[in-house]
Amino acid sequence: MATFATESDVREKFQLTDTNTVSSALVVRGLNDANTDILRVLDDDVDTVTPEAGLIMGEALLAGAYVLRSLASGDAFSQKNLSLGTARVAGGDRFGDMSKAAEVAESQAWYVLEPYVSEMPEKPVASVTDTQPVLGEE
Repeated sequence: MATFATESDVREKFQLTDTNTVSSALVVRGLNDANTDILRVLDDDVDTVTPEAGLIMGEALLAGAYVLRSLASGDAFSQKNLSLGTARVAGGDRFGDMSKAAEVAESQAWYVLEPYVSEMPEKPVASVTDTQPVLGEE
């Protein structure tokens, strides 16, 4: 199924004009992930053929949040701390800033999407998984 919002909607909303830093593939992946998450809770009565502006805006916000998280993650891995004698130069606060911006965008997205969903998705604090051996231990 096609997404409600477009790549242009996300780029315009978040001012993601640098296609070298923010590839088309990254934005499209964010849109697809957002669309999947929305469809899980979308009310059956919502017209998905000609979606309302609120549904488009909500998906663009959610996709933008996912893009920001991806960028933050990539930035965190690429940051290098520098040591100059005894002084350390940290990589900066971009990871935290982008993560916070993603959190705000996601919150706004679900606020905008609330009239279109049958239930608000839960955000688990943690999930429990089966015990697995670590470092070859049994």
